[in-house]
Parts: sequence; C-alpha cells; structure tokens
Amino acid sequence: MTIQRTRGALVWALAGVIVALLAGAVSARADIKIGFIDSDRIFAEYPKTREAQESFNREVQELSKTAKEKKTEIDELQRKLDQQGPMLSEAKKDEQNREVQRKLSEYETFVQTNWGPGGRISKLNEEYLKPIVDRVHAIVAEFGTEEGYSLILDAADGNVVFGDKALDLTDRVLLALRQEDEGTRRTTPKTNQGSGTNQNSGNQGQQ
Repeated sequence: MTIQRTRGALVWALAGVIVALLAGAVSARADIKIGFIDSDRIFAEYPKTREAQESFNREVQELSKTAKEKKTEIDELQRKLDQQGPMLSEAKKDEQNREVQRKLSEYETFVQTNWGPGGRISKLNEEYLKPIVDRVHAIVAEFGTEEGYSLILDAADGNVVFGDKALDLTDRVLLALRQEDEGTRRTTPKTNQGSGTNQNSGNQGQQ
C-alpha cells in the first residue's frame, strides 16, 4: 500500500503578507516576488520519504496479516458448519451459526477500524508524513521570510501552469532537508538595513 499525501499539504502562502500584497497590488507590482516548489519531486527524491514508506508498509502488512487470519478462521468455521450441518441438531447448528456471525462481525469491525475513513491506516499515513511536511513548511517559510517572497506555490497541486526555472525552489528545499539531516545547515541571518543606516549615521556624527 502506498503512503498518500493530502493534496495541498505543501502549498504555503505567507499569511498577512498576502493580505498586504493584495491590498497594494496595483501600486507595488514591482515589489512582488513569487516562487514555487514541486512537492511531488521533494517526496520522491528525499530519502526520509522512502524510510517513512517502509515503516508505513510494515505496519500495514501486520494489520493485513491479522485481517487475513481472521477471515481464514471464519471461512474454516463456515466450511465445517456446511460439512457437518446435516448431522448436527438444530440447537448445535444455531450455536455454530451464531459463532460464525460473531466472528464475521469482529472481522468487519476490524477492517472498518483500520481501513475505513479516519481509521488506523489514515492515521499512520499522517503520522509518518507529518514530520516531513512540517519541516518543508518551516524551510519554505524561512525562504519566504528571509528572502522577501510574497507567495510560494506548489506546482504539484496545479497552481503553477508555467514557471521560470529560476523561480523553482525545489532543489533548495531538498538540499536544506539533507543538510538538516547531516547537521550542516545554517540559516540565512536576517538583515536590517534600517539599523545599519542608523549605526553608520551615528558613527559619522561621533567622528
């Protein structure tokens, strides 16, 4: 079973900045800076995604094994009942039928609990992907904040029909993820041009 990403999980718009952008779009078009990522590529090429997939598969296989064992037990009980039915008393036959129905109900509950909407499989899927999604969110938000992006979109969701390769941040996100894993990543220090100007002015005044 393949681990599934919720569509739109990696679309990242900087809240507040977007409101200001839309309000002043006409007068400040030249200041708009837009980038995009391809989250499908990130999840396909990032090694931790494969590790998450393998862990997810192991848990699903265990659940599938249990479900198969339950179904086999029901089939065996039904087979014996069909074979021995003519020789059984009505009371005994009713008792075994109730046992088959009880086991069948347990099996259906097990399947629904694990594979149904909001079931264990869905929660496992989110559990294994969420740490990666959160890290990508943080990296993209950092790019947006530190480098003055107004909007960063996800091409995998069809929000980017065409994009200049220079605007594609996917390789940078992948590199940042790998550097974080290696402990070699350094964030870009924030710059404050206003503070720098005031400091220079102060120095000049002292001279």
